Amino acid sequence: MEKSKQKMPLMDIYLASYLVLNRINPELVLEGTRVVFEFPATKEVYRISRGFNNNPSVPVLDYVREVRQLRARMIAMKGGINK
Repeated sequence: MEKSKQKMPLMDIYLASYLVLNRINPELVLEGTRVVFEFPATKEVYRISRGFNNNPSVPVLDYVREVRQLRARMIAMKGGINK
């Protein structure tokens, strides 16, 4: 995969989880009270993102696991639920 210094910010946890399922990991950035997923701005990331919009078949349990793990990382970054 090509390296890029530019970042593609995403706030969609479902698209971010799909990218993680395809072995592209984000950097989580706290902006105010929101967590933004930053992915490298590469052709591969854009190609996979377009594929997500075509309603692909994915292993459901693996996808749900990625959503849950990203959500847990978001909550931990915000300092927990009760903040």
